[in-house]
Amino acid sequence: MMEPTRTTCPFCLNGCTSGVEFNGVEHKMHYFPDAEVNKGRLCPRGNSANIVLDHQDRLCRPLLDGRDTTWAEAEGLVRSWLSDVKPEELGIVYSRGRATDEVRRLCGLAKELGTPNVACGHVEPENGFNYRLDGVTEATLAQIESAKAMLLSGDVFNTSPVASWRMIEARYADRKNRLVVVDSVRTRQAGFAHVFIQVKPGTEPFALVALAALIDPVLVPGVDVEHLAGLAGVTRQQLEAAAAMLGPKVSGFVGSAMHTGRVVHPALHSLASQLVALAAGKPFTGFRETELPFGPMRFADLRKAMGKGKIKMLFWTGGLFPYSYSELLPELSQIEHVVATSIFIPDPPVRGLVLPMTAELERASVGRSYWSSIERSPLATPLDGTRVFDRVLGFFGKAEEAAEVPVKPASVADVVKMAASAADLTHPAGDLLLVGEKKAIGLRGFHDPENEVSISRSDAARVGTSGRGYVRVKSPTAEREFRVRLTDAVPAGVLMVGTNVHSNRCMFPLAHDELTGEVTVPPVQVSIEKTERVPVADGEKPSVWT
Repeated sequence: MMEPTRTTCPFCLNGCTSGVEFNGVEHKMHYFPDAEVNKGRLCPRGNSANIVLDHQDRLCRPLLDGRDTTWAEAEGLVRSWLSDVKPEELGIVYSRGRATDEVRRLCGLAKELGTPNVACGHVEPENGFNYRLDGVTEATLAQIESAKAMLLSGDVFNTSPVASWRMIEARYADRKNRLVVVDSVRTRQAGFAHVFIQVKPGTEPFALVALAALIDPVLVPGVDVEHLAGLAGVTRQQLEAAAAMLGPKVSGFVGSAMHTGRVVHPALHSLASQLVALAAGKPFTGFRETELPFGPMRFADLRKAMGKGKIKMLFWTGGLFPYSYSELLPELSQIEHVVATSIFIPDPPVRGLVLPMTAELERASVGRSYWSSIERSPLATPLDGTRVFDRVLGFFGKAEEAAEVPVKPASVADVVKMAASAADLTHPAGDLLLVGEKKAIGLRGFHDPENEVSISRSDAARVGTSGRGYVRVKSPTAEREFRVRLTDAVPAGVLMVGTNVHSNRCMFPLAHDELTGEVTVPPVQVSIEKTERVPVADGEKPSVWT
């Protein structure tokens, strides 16, 4: 058995120390009790590092239209295709898995090639945390440990599970300590709250802006609290109870998380959470899995160019969402030459050239966690047949680092104005609304096929099914059969599915955020019908979660 290697877990930004041991055949997880951030703890995703390294679906040879090819042929095709297109006909997209310095090199490559078409393809709502409110400070571990009053919007616990233990310990450190949760779903996190404010899906920003105005009406003037509370489906009294707990005289922090299928306006959600932090005199943390800067071009604008046939060649590097989702990104069919990178064999197969890359766990990188700067060391030797990022960039040309696109901090007035604009827009509505669930155990479906739909008892009765039955859920982009899971977590009119597996993500169409012009993935209106599939066998427990 070799000595364990040590690095910083890449599966969220909590900065947990993790490691593996290699016995000559496979990698096994190793834990470091002396680690400052996680004290040897790892969440289910962090515990999947060895699975990622050894998984049978790792891509180790280039693919062309789903068939094996050689690196020599792949390099020749890239260079040939590149010579066939004009600079303005080339698009470059980066997504999760690319480090910040690699993004800067992509921007430098684009500058060298003369194309302005460089965009961040990480369209998950969490990228809305790139928007910052002027005057808000970042929370530290010490501030969380000593917090007397906390506000969490969205499911923070499932985003960074290991970070949650500090919050739970702070919550129970003193009987006077208080926790407020604002969310559209009654998660397990809500069970720890002294005040749980359950809003309509996607309306968290309205409740948060109204809450900030109640905490400090001088800092946040001109807010119609009753109107915003009504849009969120809550009462002024609920918000006043929360405001009384979160005042500036009590130390604490504000945390927020955003997930696929749960947020309508990511930038506003982020800024509204920060507005509460500013009004309450508390630091803020936006909890997310990865941090990627915005590109010189918005992905929405690149998508329009693709749809108009203006992009003849596309280079997509990083996670394959939404690249590999033809149901969500049909514009890709109009591009003549497509090149992507991946660490896994695409399932389902994708058109064009797919190049096998070293995994984040197999290379050194630098970045930052919620709490500090971090350095990552490789946990394992790169898989045979994969290539490092620099080698692939060389197929396209010279790639010197270029500066990131700065994001101007927003003001309080900006946030209030955005909330007013959002209030005038039409939001997802209908008989049934499908929202996404970010499960802590979820990672590419390794641990959970996510084949259940959470549904309220009243909706199940209306459809004529039970915790032993099956239903078919249909959205504008996909449909899937699910086993029914009766729950009190979602209210009547709301269904919920996990969003780690491909077949479920296809249920959520890409949408246009009218406030920022960005692409996002909000809740979606769906239809549901009972299916005649054989119900759960006798002796098995029906699927019920409270």
